[in-house]
Amino acid sequence: MKRTLIAALAATFVLTAACTTFASPLQFDGKVQYQHRINTKEGTADAIENRWKFVLNGKAENFAKNMKLYFRMSAETLNGDTQSSRDFNSFPGQDDNDRSVISFLDQFGIEIQNAGWNYKIGRQDAFIGANGLIYDSAYGIGKHIFADGITITGKSGVTNISATALQLDQYGHNDPKIYAFAASYNPSKDLAVGTTLVKLNGDKLTTDKKFWDVNSSYNITNKLNVYGEYAKSDAATYNKSYVYGINYDVDKKNSLWTCYTNVERSGNIVDNWSTTTYDNNAKGMYYGFGHKFDKTTTLNLFYSRMEKIETVGSVPAGTKFTSFRSTLTYKF
Repeated sequence: MKRTLIAALAATFVLTAACTTFASPLQFDGKVQYQHRINTKEGTADAIENRWKFVLNGKAENFAKNMKLYFRMSAETLNGDTQSSRDFNSFPGQDDNDRSVISFLDQFGIEIQNAGWNYKIGRQDAFIGANGLIYDSAYGIGKHIFADGITITGKSGVTNISATALQLDQYGHNDPKIYAFAASYNPSKDLAVGTTLVKLNGDKLTTDKKFWDVNSSYNITNKLNVYGEYAKSDAATYNKSYVYGINYDVDKKNSLWTCYTNVERSGNIVDNWSTTTYDNNAKGMYYGFGHKFDKTTTLNLFYSRMEKIETVGSVPAGTKFTSFRSTLTYKF
């Protein structure tokens, strides 16, 4: 890990301790995460990567009546091989010169709670679609991953509602804007159904698009859950995406999951760049295993076997690629 990253982490821990001691209204939590990743792709040398990630979340609960401030500091470093460009400090995918990032404020803003509704205003991540099928930046680190705007969540009668208006910070001036509305409800205790409507005002590297989405999940038992989601945009071609899968809690410490996913190039927000939970322009299987050592420490194993749907650039349709990831996370 680079000295600058180590120094930043040390400074952050000092800041945390100081704020906790002298400013009791401030509350902190976060995580330290290590991931070992092995990627393979036909026609490309295998890649072995090691990633460290640090996230510190802060909030001031008593900032004002029904209002709190939130902010986040984070850091990530990537060591080893790579099969694609990665520059955390520039716009996505432009270069591979800087594979570490320190973001002292990559999320910040206010949250207001009133009459059962929550309003989050500021720089924030976004998760659109019940499974992040249309857009997902919650995994992100770095100053151009997140978006500025407002997210409103609440309940009207038996219906859960979410409304989002965000401007992405990924391409420079005149960034794309996302407007999304989602609704879901439970016809029975174990069944949930929902829908999502999205409008993308594109610019530069992406075009205007509209999406609709339907999703559902069902608890077969208190340990076994099945789910599915289907989304489609109004793009002329390669405009759909879907996922269906199973989650199984073996016991209180161990869990298994698997899913099949198919995400076409225009079936999520940004063409040719993975802003979905899943692999963009790809179809195939994901497999996962999770183990909880205790309430703070978890180990997750992940394996995917995928195939490219459409020829893009020098990568032809049908190209197969895999990824194995072992992730150890400590939450505090």
